Amino acid sequence: MPILPGLFTEATEIPLDYIQLGYELIPIEIDNFLLFQNFESLPPGLFPWVSITYGMIFWLLLNLGITLISGLKRMYFIGASALLIFLWTFSNINGLNIGGLSSNYALIGIICGTTIPLVLISFFAQNWGFRSRFALIFSISTISMTLLIYFSGIEQPVLWISENLSLPAAIIATLFLLHIGNAFITGVTVFLIKLNKGTSLKISWHILIVFSLYFLLVLFTLLDIMGEVSLPFPTLPPIILMLVSGVLGYYVLKLKLSQTANDFGNPFIAMSGYLLAFAITLWTWAMAGFSENQPLYEFFNHVFLYGQIALTLLFFIYLMSNFSQVLNSGTDVEKIIFKPQFFAYFHMKIGSIMALVILVVFADAIIAVQLSAASTNIHAQYYYQTGKPLQAAILYENSWEQFRRNKKAKNAAAHLRFQLNEPSLAMDNLYESFDMAPTVQNTLLISSRLHRMEKVFDAVFYLEKGLEFFPENPYLLNNLALLYSKLNRPVDAMAIMDRLSGKNKISQANAIALKVKHGLFYDEVEAESSDQIYRVNFLTYSNKRGDFAPFELDINNLPENFHLKTSILRNQWSNQVSTPLEKDLELMDTLIAAEQMSFEERNFKETRLLRTYQEGMVNESIKQLGGMAMSYPGSAGYYHALAAKVLVSQWDLEKAAIDILVSVEKGFENLQPYHLAVLYYGGKPVEAIGFQNNFELSFPDWMRWDGDGKLEPNDLTDFFDKVGRFHHSLPEQFIKDFRQIKDSTLKRQYGYAIMKHKIHWFSSSEFEKLLDELAKAMEGIFTEKDLISWFDFVHGNSNLTPDVSQELQEEKGLTRNAYNGPLIWKKYLESEDEMEKYELLQEAIQFNKDPKIWISFVKQSRKLGLDTYASSAISAMQGWLSTDQIEKLQMENL
Repeated sequence: MPILPGLFTEATEIPLDYIQLGYELIPIEIDNFLLFQNFESLPPGLFPWVSITYGMIFWLLLNLGITLISGLKRMYFIGASALLIFLWTFSNINGLNIGGLSSNYALIGIICGTTIPLVLISFFAQNWGFRSRFALIFSISTISMTLLIYFSGIEQPVLWISENLSLPAAIIATLFLLHIGNAFITGVTVFLIKLNKGTSLKISWHILIVFSLYFLLVLFTLLDIMGEVSLPFPTLPPIILMLVSGVLGYYVLKLKLSQTANDFGNPFIAMSGYLLAFAITLWTWAMAGFSENQPLYEFFNHVFLYGQIALTLLFFIYLMSNFSQVLNSGTDVEKIIFKPQFFAYFHMKIGSIMALVILVVFADAIIAVQLSAASTNIHAQYYYQTGKPLQAAILYENSWEQFRRNKKAKNAAAHLRFQLNEPSLAMDNLYESFDMAPTVQNTLLISSRLHRMEKVFDAVFYLEKGLEFFPENPYLLNNLALLYSKLNRPVDAMAIMDRLSGKNKISQANAIALKVKHGLFYDEVEAESSDQIYRVNFLTYSNKRGDFAPFELDINNLPENFHLKTSILRNQWSNQVSTPLEKDLELMDTLIAAEQMSFEERNFKETRLLRTYQEGMVNESIKQLGGMAMSYPGSAGYYHALAAKVLVSQWDLEKAAIDILVSVEKGFENLQPYHLAVLYYGGKPVEAIGFQNNFELSFPDWMRWDGDGKLEPNDLTDFFDKVGRFHHSLPEQFIKDFRQIKDSTLKRQYGYAIMKHKIHWFSSSEFEKLLDELAKAMEGIFTEKDLISWFDFVHGNSNLTPDVSQELQEEKGLTRNAYNGPLIWKKYLESEDEMEKYELLQEAIQFNKDPKIWISFVKQSRKLGLDTYASSAISAMQGWLSTDQIEKLQMENL
C-alpha cells in the first residue's frame, strides 16, 4: 500500500536583471519554479510473482510434510491423512472450474494425487528411504496439480492456487501456534532446573517472576492489538514472540522425545514435522504481512496470543500443583516433567481448551470472522491482479464489512472505484472508512480527492481530524502544511514545517519552498541538503535574493520528469551559467522539437529565451519573444511586455512603446508608472495619458503637470526626452545632449550609453576632445585608460582592460546585440566578405536606428547591386532624419 511523494510546481517571478533608466529601477523578471512534494496514497501494488513464489515454496514444504506422514504408524497415519484431506477442502481448489463452475473434480483430483502415493508407500514400500518417498510423492502430486492447472477454465490458474494455498497453510500454522502455547514457560523452567542442579535454590520464585512477566506481556499485547487499552509502554509484535517460542519449543520437543515413549514412529518425523510447521507458519505469517492481508495477519496474532495465554497459564498451574515440592531440590526434575500422572496431565489439557474457548468468547469469536475476511481478501487480490477491477472492488468491500480492521480492503476498493469511474462509490468507501476505521492511506486519499474537487477546506478538515488519530504523522503533517499555504495561512504552514524540518529530505525541500513562496526569504539559509529537489528550491531562494548558490546542478544528466527537468534548467540558468552556449541551445532545441504538450514546449522555449538573454543575445531574445507571442496568443501580452523591458534596457523607447501598446491589446494589465513614462517618451503620449485614465494609474512622481496641463520640466523629464531620441541622433545632437546634463547620475548613464552605443562615430581627435568629459562622468566605474582601450578596441585591435572586457564580453561575439553599434561596426570593418557585411548590417537595422549603421547598409547594398534595398533604407531614414542630414551622411559615407 504505497505512499509516495507526488511532485507539483508553482512558478514565482525572480529578478533576472535590473534596468536603471534615470532614477527608475525596472526589473526584468522571469519565472523560476518551486517544487513541492505532497504525499499520495497510490493503489496497492501488484506482485503476482511474490504470490506464485509463496505458493511454490509452500507446495515444496507441504510435500515434505506429506512424505513425513508416509512414515507414521497406524492411527497416526490415518489421522494425518484425514487432516491432509481436510486441508484440501479449505484450499478453494474447486475454483479452477474444471468441468463446470466450482465443480468437485479439482478437489477429487488433488486428494487422489496426494493420498494415493501415501497409501502405496505405506502398504508396499515401508522400507524406502526418505528421499525415495519424497521423489515419488512430489512427482505424483506435482503432475496432478499440473494437470489440474492445464484443464482449468480460469485466467491465471497458477496465481489462483498460489493465493488460496495460504488457507490450508493457515490451518497448519494454527495447529503449530497452539502446540507451542506453553513452549516459553516450559523452556525457561527446564533451563532454570538445569542451572539449579546441585545448588538447591528456590527457583520456584524465579519461575513465578518469569511467568508473571511473560503472562502480563502476552495479555497486554492482546489487549493492545484489540484496542481495548492504551498502554504507556511498548509491546513486542506477536510474530517476534512466536519466533522465541518456536525456537524454545524445538528444544522442549527434543527433550520430551528423549524421555518419553512414542507410538507414531521415528522421532525424526516429529522433529522434522515441527520444523516444517514452524517454517510454514513463519512463511505464511510473513506473506500475510507483505500482502497487507490484515485479517489473516490478525488471525495469526490472535491465535498465537490465545494459545500463549491459555497454555502458559494452565501449564504453570500444572507445574506448581504437581512439582512444587521438588522444583527447588536441585535434582533432575526435568526428567519427570513430561511423565505426569495421566489425570493431572489430562486436566491441564481440558483446562487449556476451556481457557481457549473463554478467550475466543471474550474476543467475540473474532478469529472466525478474521479467517473468513482473509479468504475474501485472497479472492479479491486474485481478481485485482488479473485485471478484473469490478469483481475485486466488490470483494474488497465485502471483506471490509466482515472485518473492519482491514485497511487494504477499503483503500483498494476506493482506488478501484475511481478506476471504474465511479467516484461517488469511491468517496462513500472513504467516508465510511474514516468514520469507522481511519487509516493514514485513506486519510491522504480522501484529502487528495477533495482537493481535486476544489473542496480545500474539506480536505484540510480530514487531515486535521486524521492527525487526531495519528499524531505527528509526517505524511499528514506535510500535506496539511501545503494546504495551509494554499489557503494563505503561511504562519500555520511554516509552524508545521518547523515540526517536520530536519526529519527528512522532503520536509526540508518543502520548507524552503514555502519560505520563498510566502516572501520569507530574507533570512540567511545555508544549503543543508544535497537532495536534488531541495537544491532546485534553494536556487529559487538564491535567485530571489540575487545571490549565487554555493553549488551548480548538473544539466548534462537531466531526469525524465518534466517538472524536475525544466526546473533544473530554468533555476540553474537564472543563477549562473558555466556550460557552453552552443551545447545548451542544442539541448533546448532537442527538447523543444520532441513531441510533447503545448505547455511543456512553451516552458522549454521560455528557458531557451532565458539562456540567450543571459548570454547577451538581445537580437535573438527579441525575436524569440515575438515568435512566442504569435505561438501562444493567450500569453502574448506577457511576452510583448517582457520584450518592452528588453528594449528599454537598450534605450529603444520607441519600439518599447509599441510593444507596450500591443501587450495591453493582448490582455496585459499589470501596468506600472514606468510603462506610462516609456509610452510618453517613446512617441505615444496620447496613449500614455489614455492608459492613465483607463487603468487608474499615475505617471511616475517626477512627471508632473501644471494647471494648464503642461508637463513641468525637470532633470528627469529632460533626460528621458534625450533618451527617446538617442539611437537615431547624430553626433552633434547626442554630444550636445550629454553636455547639457547636470545631474551626475544621469550624466554617468548617458556617458556610458555613448561608449556602448555611439563610440564608433568618433575619430581619434573627436574622441580625445570628449575623453575628459566622459572620464569625469564615469568616474568610479571606468578609468580614462579603460575608455581609451574601449575606443581603440572598436577602431583597431588593441587589448581591452579587464573591467571593459568583463563589461563587453567580446569573446562571446560582436554581433549578439544590434544596439551595440560600436561592436557591429568593428565586425563590419573586420569582415572581408561583402555578402557577410551586407547580412551583418541588414540584421542590425532590424533593431538599431543608428544613422551610421543605416548609411553603411545603403552603401553595402549599392556595392552588391541591391539598389532597391538601398532606396528603401534611405526612405525609411526620412522618418527620423531631415533631408539635409541624410544628404550630409551620404556625402560623408558613400
